[in-house]
Amino acid sequence: MLQTATDAIYLTRHVALRSGIPIPVPALTVNRLCGSGFQSIVNGCQEIALRESEIVLCGGAESMSQAPYAVRNIRFGTKLGADITISYSRWKTPCGPASLILSSRPPWLSPLRIWQKNTALPERDCDKYSFQTQQRWKAAQDAGYFAAEMAPIELKSKKGPIKMDRDEHPRPQTTPGTDGKTAPRVLKKNGAVTAGNASGIAMELEPSL
Repeated sequence: MLQTATDAIYLTRHVALRSGIPIPVPALTVNRLCGSGFQSIVNGCQEIALRESEIVLCGGAESMSQAPYAVRNIRFGTKLGADITISYSRWKTPCGPASLILSSRPPWLSPLRIWQKNTALPERDCDKYSFQTQQRWKAAQDAGYFAAEMAPIELKSKKGPIKMDRDEHPRPQTTPGTDGKTAPRVLKKNGAVTAGNASGIAMELEPSL
């Protein structure tokens, strides 16, 4: 969704060189926000189909916890007593001016939520699809399909060491939520995002939110 590290502007090249890829091999960084990783796979498939490449390495990366707090109104100096605004780039990035174009709602409302309203399946269909996705993840996890992709680490906690060896976000215990009791969030009217089907953010947002 946003580039948060100093080397992110050419992340692909940095990853390639650190992985031992020869210097003459070209690298391409694509930005399609949350869909960047999938877009890289699409681009790789196209290169192979067009016989422009025989082997293509694709992937995606992001570190939201590095999203900085930034002061944007002092680049050319500021007057004494000016109200210096510090903004959280993780929150501001998806809530840009496009929201004013896409909707008459306040600019703080993420355009992603507006697109969801205009393009999403009906709420209950979203709940059913989300539940199906969670169950598919559980089946793959139980079968060990993700084992080769994980690099387990051990963390210290007050209750003792914790082994991190699996994705922390999936919730296979989630119920379908088709009983009509789960109300839409963010967009109350004609919204489809509920607590049961919403995507998660594995980080801590600022307390004021």
